[in-house]
Amino acid sequence: MPRIYIDDREVEVPDGLNLIEAAKLAGIEIPHFCYHPGLGVDGNCRLCLIEIDGVPKPQIACNTFVKEGLRIRASSERVKELRRAVLEFFFLNHPLDCPICDQSGECLLQDFYMRHGQYESRLDLPKVHKRKVVDVGPRVVLDAERCVLCARCVRFCDQVPKTGELRIANRGNHSEITVHPDKPLENPYSLNTVDLCPVGALTSTDFRFKCRVWFLSSARSICAGCARGCNVYLEHNAGEAYRLRPRENMDVNTYWMCDDGRLTYKRLNDGRCEAPLLGGVESTHPQAVAELAGKLSGADPESILFVLSPEMSNESLYAARKFAAQAIGARRVVAASRKLPGIEDEILRKADANPNRRGCEVLGLWSDDLTDELARGGKLVILVQNDLLDHAPELAPRLAGFETVVALATNHCKTTAAASIVLPVTPHSECDGTFTNFQGRVQRFRRAMTPRGDAMNVAETLRRVAAAMGREFGWVNLNEIWREMAAEVEELSGMSPEAIGDQGMLLRSLRPAKDRSTEGEG
Repeated sequence: MPRIYIDDREVEVPDGLNLIEAAKLAGIEIPHFCYHPGLGVDGNCRLCLIEIDGVPKPQIACNTFVKEGLRIRASSERVKELRRAVLEFFFLNHPLDCPICDQSGECLLQDFYMRHGQYESRLDLPKVHKRKVVDVGPRVVLDAERCVLCARCVRFCDQVPKTGELRIANRGNHSEITVHPDKPLENPYSLNTVDLCPVGALTSTDFRFKCRVWFLSSARSICAGCARGCNVYLEHNAGEAYRLRPRENMDVNTYWMCDDGRLTYKRLNDGRCEAPLLGGVESTHPQAVAELAGKLSGADPESILFVLSPEMSNESLYAARKFAAQAIGARRVVAASRKLPGIEDEILRKADANPNRRGCEVLGLWSDDLTDELARGGKLVILVQNDLLDHAPELAPRLAGFETVVALATNHCKTTAAASIVLPVTPHSECDGTFTNFQGRVQRFRRAMTPRGDAMNVAETLRRVAAAMGREFGWVNLNEIWREMAAEVEELSGMSPEAIGDQGMLLRSLRPAKDRSTEGEG
């Protein structure tokens, strides 16, 4: 790899990088607005000016690329003065909206100004005023006065969804972002423009004025909206989820996520099942566990059916399967979904609306036809995180063929309404675990919020049911479950939560042979 020198520090970086990315690897930030790694070089903001030895004029770092022996200065007094001058131009007509701006707290203009700004304004003319609070689409609001014309949003619409709704109109200091009168910003990836906007010019109608960003905590998670499993930051405050933002993973979703996926956070807040129900009446957790334990103890294992869900984590699926086999000797365990297919495109969205169908298949649980199994009837049917009746109400008579319907559920739904025993369990936002996406990539999500009410993760709920039956079952933590899973399921061999990490890990059969040959080393 080439060696370059940044502010007299020798660093070794991959060939082909521009100097913004090279400096980032060295822990040095070169301020910029218009450049984004997913959109390429534009070179219009001029904030990333640097000095290069042997070159008389300052150069833009975004369009200067690594070569052996290159010496640059990114923090010299001349460079700092250039940044102050460029920022002064940005602020000539910028409104003093910081106290009411939704971007405040995560605004690059604020950040760069505090580090490099010209703190005394020299403007002695009235500022140019532009349009404010303009609905450019159903999910995005424009404040043209705040825009720094980096054109990231324009390039995104041109390059990624290729819908081209946004343009820069007018000239000089009257230039502004706009849409065609008959073409609003409503492509299925429109909210990525809000992420890309370095200032508060484009804001989300859903998140706007809901919560100041400095109150939010962020957890690394996975979008559960479809089989893609986009990597996200789940941002929350005081036990409530507020938004999902894409987290970079070049093997899964690159830098983006779809609008529908972003809004799946609402299910983590609304209609949650927080207390056990017995016969539709709120009960205590020990009472509900004891009731279920009594029903299971007195039933023939062949009369018990477990219906699992591709919305469950790999750990929950494995725990339910082991509970059925070890605690009660039941063999009728299937995973199924009657969700209608969603919309699929060539960017990210998958028609399969289930986040962990592949995980169900790997564990040998997936069933494409649940009807025959339900037709057999029995004493108990236990539905785990499966809102079956919401998507297939015609199956209600089949469930009625069982003496007892039990639901372990995250949200109230038609299935919980039909159940005589309901135990609340946690969604993926309130526990640690993994999903396996359509590519066969096992991806980790991390607990973001404290479980609501009496909700517990599926494995812990089943451990308590087994204890009430006088039987030992369960694991101490996630690592214990994984040690057992990896030893038992060939496709998961060589995996652990640590090995999976933040970027995910392919199933064993999909990994290169050289990676499989070193499993377990170190």
